[in-house]
Amino acid sequence: MTASAFEPIALHPVVADPHPPVLALHASASSGAQWKGLADYLRGRYRVIAPDLPGYGMACLHGSRNLADIADRVVGAMLGTSVSMHVVGHGLGAAVALEIAAVRPGLVRSLTLIEPMAFHLLRDGDGSDLELFSELSDLAGRMAALTAAGCPEAGMQAYVDFWYGDGAWSRTGAGLRKVLARQAEHVARDLLGSLALNRSAAHWSDIRCPTLVVMGLESPVASLRVTEMVAETINGARLMMISEAGHMAPLTDPHIIDPMIGVHLGMADGLGWPVRDRAA
Repeated sequence: MTASAFEPIALHPVVADPHPPVLALHASASSGAQWKGLADYLRGRYRVIAPDLPGYGMACLHGSRNLADIADRVVGAMLGTSVSMHVVGHGLGAAVALEIAAVRPGLVRSLTLIEPMAFHLLRDGDGSDLELFSELSDLAGRMAALTAAGCPEAGMQAYVDFWYGDGAWSRTGAGLRKVLARQAEHVARDLLGSLALNRSAAHWSDIRCPTLVVMGLESPVASLRVTEMVAETINGARLMMISEAGHMAPLTDPHIIDPMIGVHLGMADGLGWPVRDRAA
C-alpha cells in the first residue's frame, strides 16, 4: 500500500491495481503508514497511494522542505501517472494537497482536507485570530529553541501537550516518545513554515473540484479556526465536524473518517457508495 518517497517522491505501488487512485498525504510527525486503515477500507474500489513526505518515514530529506517545494515534488510524481487523482490530506498533508489543487487543478479529481496546516491564515484575521497565531508562533519558537539546545524530547512534549492536552506526553509510551523526539526538528520546521507561508485565502479561491473539509471538535481552537477558514474559501466545499474527536481522528476514529472519505469519493465520481462495515 505505502509507496516509499525517496528522491524523487514515488507514487507507484508495488502491486499493480486497476482501481482509481487516491493520493493520501500524511500529517506532520507521521508517515504514509498512517493511511493503512483507509487503504484497507477502500480496497476493491480505490487504490490508495500513500508516500512518505520529505523527512518522515522512509523518505530522505534533500534541500528545502517548504510547502511549495514539497508540493512540486509530489506534482512531479503525479505527472508521471498520466491520470488525475483523488487527493486526501491531513495536517501537513492537507496543506500540500491544497497547494497542488491551486497550482495544478487538472491533476486533482477531488479533495479531502482534514484540519489543514494553514496557520498563516490567522495572520490576516481579526484580533482573536492574531492571538491564536501568536500562540502557535510561541510554540514553534519554543520547539525550535529546545531542539537546537539538544532537548528534542522537551520540544515534542510542548507540541504533543498543545495538540492533545496537558499530560498527553506523559501518557505516551516510552517507545513512541523516542520516535517522536527524533522528528522534533522536522515538526518544528513544518510549523514555522506554515506560520511564515505567503499565501492569502484567495490563492485557493479558484479550486473547483469536489472538496470535503473535516475537523474533530476536540482539536485546538487554532486548528478548528483554520479549518473553518479553508472551508469558507473553497467554492462548494462541505465542512464536516466530528464530535468527541481530536486532530488525529484518521487514526482514533477511522470508523467515522474512512466511510466519510469513501462517500465523498463516490459522490465525486458520480457513483453511489454503499457504506460498509469496516470489519467486512
